[in-house]
Parts: sequence; C-alpha cells; structure tokens
Amino acid sequence: MAEKKTYEPLDELLDSSGLRMEVIAERMGISYDVFYRLRKYPNTISAIRLGKMAKVTGVDFLQLMEVVKKFESELDKLKSAS
Repeated sequence: MAEKKTYEPLDELLDSSGLRMEVIAERMGISYDVFYRLRKYPNTISAIRLGKMAKVTGVDFLQLMEVVKKFESELDKLKSAS
C-alpha cells in the first residue's frame, strides 16, 4: 500500500465536510496542486487561507488551527530527534 503523502489529521477534518478535495480547492479559489501542498505541509497555511478553508468546509477555524499546531509540534520532535 502506498504511503499517504498528505497530513492525515487535516484530511480527516476536511473529509468530515463531505466535500471532495477538488471542490474545496475550487471554492477556496486555489488550484488543486496548491491545495495538495497545503495538505502536505499544513504549517504553510496562512491564517487567511485557514479562514477560507473553514468557511468553505464548515469546519471550525480553531479545529483547523489545532491541526496546524499539532503538525508543527510533530516537526519539532523530528528535528530534535535527529
């Protein structure tokens, strides 16, 4: 089975909206490629884009923010382990 490239906790939140990823990207006004990169590296999502994502999906902004913080925390752990 292929390794998942995007950040799973973020994908799970977005999936809970019931919208396909392509639709979310389109409604946010960004290309699917950009949206994919944001899902791969959530720490690069600006507050403005996070707000748009929340509005488009109906997922609470603070829930999305927590996922971004969790991703950054996991990155920090990886950096300190090496």
